[in-house]
Amino acid sequence: MILDNNRTRNAENGVSGFFVKYKKTLISLGAFLIALVLWGAIWAFTAYRIGVSFILPSPIAAFAEFFKLLPQKEFILAVTGSIARVLSGLTLGILSGVIAAFLSFFIAPLRFFFAPLIKVARATPVASFILICALWMNSNTTPIFIAVIMVFPIVYENGLTGLNETDSALVEVANIYRFSALKRLIYLYLPSSAPYFGSACISSLGLAWKSCVSAEVLIVTEKSVGYYVYTSKLYFESEKLFAWTIAIVLLSVLLEYTVKLIAYLIKRLMGRRFALYGK
Repeated sequence: MILDNNRTRNAENGVSGFFVKYKKTLISLGAFLIALVLWGAIWAFTAYRIGVSFILPSPIAAFAEFFKLLPQKEFILAVTGSIARVLSGLTLGILSGVIAAFLSFFIAPLRFFFAPLIKVARATPVASFILICALWMNSNTTPIFIAVIMVFPIVYENGLTGLNETDSALVEVANIYRFSALKRLIYLYLPSSAPYFGSACISSLGLAWKSCVSAEVLIVTEKSVGYYVYTSKLYFESEKLFAWTIAIVLLSVLLEYTVKLIAYLIKRLMGRRFALYGK
């Protein structure tokens, strides 16, 4: 009997401890779900009042069409192709941004060289870039290049900021002990700039995804999510259009949390020194 009471008490403590530990997360999740339900209700009510599915299909009709798409071969090929392009553009954009940030940090005149490029990339509408690049590249390459253009400025500026925030006291210690360039990079500059590069990668992912799909829509890239968005609009298939839009949103969320998980695992694998700098 005593053992049963102890087990019950331990179970209750475990459950209460879980809720205490993850209280903020659970509250945020609950608030998000409530907001999601409210927006779904607003969507359903608006669709009911309009009464024309061609203009605005109901949430039930849109999600029903979405679940019809899931097992189809065309859906799988389109999603795979779009994700491959986004990840290719994201990877190239991150690598080029990281390299440019380090070069600009150690070679100051390069900051003036990259400054006009950053301003042009930030000021020019994505549609203009897409249409210009379509003159020089094929429909498969253009979305990748557009993603690179969108990611590069974010990674470059955040990385350069992180490098400039390197603790001057640590730099002096490195000078006193005559650290080699490689040691400075590994033990000084990488830990200092890693949180900035990490946040830039995560924040630029959504932009890369949206710009890549936009390019696919405008230049009609075959075997892509953007292609089916375009054809759904072309043939006035509103339910399919909303279904593909739902797929775009869900894939964006999935990619974001996948990248966050990878970043977390990398941070853990890099050891305690890296983790301390990331706080």
